[in-house]
Amino acid sequence: MRKKTLFRGSIAVSTAAILAAGVLGTPARAADVTISIWTFGDVIQRTLVKEYKALHPEITLEIKKSDLDALNGTNMVTACTSKTGPDVVAVEVQYSGYWRSYPKCFTDLRTMKTSEANVKADIPAGKTALDFKKNYLPWRWEQGVGYDDSVIGFPTDVGGLEVAYRVDLFKKAGLPTERGAVGKLWPTWDKFIATGVKYNSKLSAADKKAGKGFLDNAGTIYSAIMNQGTEKYYKNDGTDAGKLIYSTNPQVKKAWDTTIKATEAGIGTRIGQYTSDWNIGMNKGAFATILAPAWMMDYIKSQAPDTAGKWDIAALPGGGGNQGGTQLAVPSYAKNSQEAYDFISWYLAPEQQLKVFKTYGLFPAASVLYDDAALLNYKDPFFNNAPVGKIYAAGVSKVKPIFEGKLQRSIDQAIGAGLGRVAAKKMTAAKSWAQVLVDIKKVINN
Repeated sequence: MRKKTLFRGSIAVSTAAILAAGVLGTPARAADVTISIWTFGDVIQRTLVKEYKALHPEITLEIKKSDLDALNGTNMVTACTSKTGPDVVAVEVQYSGYWRSYPKCFTDLRTMKTSEANVKADIPAGKTALDFKKNYLPWRWEQGVGYDDSVIGFPTDVGGLEVAYRVDLFKKAGLPTERGAVGKLWPTWDKFIATGVKYNSKLSAADKKAGKGFLDNAGTIYSAIMNQGTEKYYKNDGTDAGKLIYSTNPQVKKAWDTTIKATEAGIGTRIGQYTSDWNIGMNKGAFATILAPAWMMDYIKSQAPDTAGKWDIAALPGGGGNQGGTQLAVPSYAKNSQEAYDFISWYLAPEQQLKVFKTYGLFPAASVLYDDAALLNYKDPFFNNAPVGKIYAAGVSKVKPIFEGKLQRSIDQAIGAGLGRVAAKKMTAAKSWAQVLVDIKKVINN
């Protein structure tokens, strides 16, 4: 466990002063240090912040939250250019390909060693990033490795992806309600869409007029299918940049076409995720299913507390899935890099990741937990006592590594805009796809 020895230089204290205080031979307390953290969402959890503060009263965690794109885009670019900014920064996986291209903006965590202060928190001193690597999913670890092989960040969670569904609404529609039977309704995405059509056919005229539907938003199907492949927009050709294959990769067109099919079948509502209407819809049964990464369970709990026990979790069509995940990195310009490294090595240790999952639903990227009974036997009462640890562990284990390129996020946004045009009936699918290709070329040539 950690000792309070985070000295930043020697502390000269006169013998007379020590004798006057009557503390001769008593170790001095470490100097107070403020670790500044730039993050988004709930990557940094308040319960663990309090726990760390109890372990280290000399450390203050100063947390600044921003929107994801602002943080991982403009804010980090400005910080790296000016060499001023936080001691710790959260990098979401959609931006990992971009920031892996700029490893000089980060401290290579292979060169850092945990200090004696970490002993108090059960983290041995003298450990580098390579000593911790074995604890994590290999493909999640790689998302925090720069193209020069430097380690720029430790993985926080792996999103996982399953289907959260309303048991009461399924029963009302005459569909199976037991999670195993529900999962068998949709071994494929086509079957998922067919189930949605069947569900919608049982809605009353009033429900249809109110805009209710099977899935909260059909657009979410796109990323779910993309993450079930082995390649997205880039091919790993042995170079740092990779080869762009967005226009030739059949997985891209499969994800696009399936999402268009679901949209045109009308299985989704027109409600945008993370809007007030979406939150209201959770409470009022506006939709019966959500494609839910593990971290979304906590969001559903917080936004629709009165629906406790009405939800359950079933398998995702097509096998395992993933959505989201983050790395905590220490910028090269961090003023308190040692304290920052000590913090992330503690915060992202398997023991803490297990606590975060049970409390907030973020599924551990620490794969050493995947055969741990404490994870596998964990059930969530809110979700009808579903064995969520076992369900998400099984899904995550099926996910294959995907090479994330530099412009991953920008290409995703161009395709998302294209799907939005079709959903809003502003363009046909064919015309919108043609526009997507034009927009992506602009991004590439920018």
